[in-house]
Amino acid sequence: MDRRDFVKMFLMSTGLAATWKLPSANAKTAKEVLDSKFGPAIRICDKCLEILEKVEDFESLLHTRELHGNKLKEMVARVKFRRNPRSVYMIFGKPHEGREVIYVEGANNNELIVHEVGLKSIVGSIRLDPHGKRAMEESHYPITQFGLDLMIQGYREQWEQEALMPGVEIKFFPNAAIGDTECKVIETNHSTRSDDIKFVQTRLYLDAKTHLPVRSQRYVFPRKKKDDTPVLYEEYTYLEMKTNVGLKDIDFDPNNPNYHFQ
Repeated sequence: MDRRDFVKMFLMSTGLAATWKLPSANAKTAKEVLDSKFGPAIRICDKCLEILEKVEDFESLLHTRELHGNKLKEMVARVKFRRNPRSVYMIFGKPHEGREVIYVEGANNNELIVHEVGLKSIVGSIRLDPHGKRAMEESHYPITQFGLDLMIQGYREQWEQEALMPGVEIKFFPNAAIGDTECKVIETNHSTRSDDIKFVQTRLYLDAKTHLPVRSQRYVFPRKKKDDTPVLYEEYTYLEMKTNVGLKDIDFDPNNPNYHFQ
């Protein structure tokens, strides 16, 4: 299946009109991007964003793998997310089982509220700058950037920049899967090293039924130039996704009696 067939199938399955939104570039560059082999991928991102505009909230089991230094760190958490105001609650499994965090845009002085476990819990809940060193020591992104919409926007911006680069390929896989979840995958690959290229390979997995993103993978160039095997930099997988469940303010309130904030 070529990329035109992939995009046609995606648009038909979403029931959305096949309209283009111009990338954030001048008119000439925008046309070049849309006419490039990356145009269909950007088009799919726009349709995903339209779908996500109707997703007010969701609950999910989140698995992450991130490269920190030379170590690939894994994390599992149950997540509640609300789009307006942007709100996040997480309770962690491994490696910090029982840790809870809450962030609500515009509330709590825009700080991240954290309930630690073990000896760290003795001091009670703490408040952190979500962009500060301590809050960011185990995450590539601040919690303020959490959300499927921002994930898709990030891919869209990346692909706009890569569209006119030499030596980059894009592939479409309509029959992939994550466990029992049928997926459609967009994959990009760079054939040569360059300081302008942050990710040598990326993969975006979309649920074939809901059309929501369920996995994001990004790889970087290995440190040794003689090694041509991409290194996983980050992976985010959303399982057991439930959307528009009707989350309330209490779901993002540290005084929720079901939580353990002090």
